[in-house]
Amino acid sequence: MTGLLRAELIKLRTTRTALGFALISLLLVVTIVTLVSLLDDPSTTEDKRNAIESSGVIATILIIFGVVGATGEHRHGTITSTFLIVPDRVRATLSKLLAYAAAGVLFAVLIQIVAAAIGLTLVSGEPGAAPGAGDLLEMTGLGALACALSAALGVAVGALIRNQVAAVVGALAWLFILESTLIGLVPSVGRFTVSGATSSLLPSMQIDDGLSQVAGGLVLLAWVLVLSAAAVLADRARDVT
Repeated sequence: MTGLLRAELIKLRTTRTALGFALISLLLVVTIVTLVSLLDDPSTTEDKRNAIESSGVIATILIIFGVVGATGEHRHGTITSTFLIVPDRVRATLSKLLAYAAAGVLFAVLIQIVAAAIGLTLVSGEPGAAPGAGDLLEMTGLGALACALSAALGVAVGALIRNQVAAVVGALAWLFILESTLIGLVPSVGRFTVSGATSSLLPSMQIDDGLSQVAGGLVLLAWVLVLSAAAVLADRARDVT
């Protein structure tokens, strides 16, 4: 298992996909943090914390990152050699889930550091105390958890659907159309969606009738486990080419 995980981490480190998503995430977060800090005039500690919290922004990007990583194996045919070397598809899927979860943690921590450095500098002249070290650590920890689960969720979706275009379009439609509609119209149901659970986990993204942070994390984990199990079962029932 250690060898499989190491191989997946090497794939991440040596392909341009991870770097591309990291740059996109960084650019998006820097832009949003800068605009919010300059235009919203955050005047309370909570406002300033919300202005620099970045994990909610990149969680969706990391889902797509996981989807692209998993479907890329099928698109380029490298999944065949993977399954020939490791016939146990549970171990193969688990190693990819763990590798992408680790990448999600790294993304979240590094980008949050950049967001905090820029945001706190821009709001330093505003009234109200800045978030303390405890706030920053909590923000980073919860963000790392949300991003790790989001990246793993993307892998599960990609392993289940396999076709890259269908998986990416389907994931975006699910997140931005179906889940947004449920959260807006039926919040008692919407809070159990991926977006609802992520929002419950991150203080700056709390929604009406949302779950507690613990419940939000558990629901997000449940999505990962259920979709991963479905992907493994589907892989066992079909051949690869």
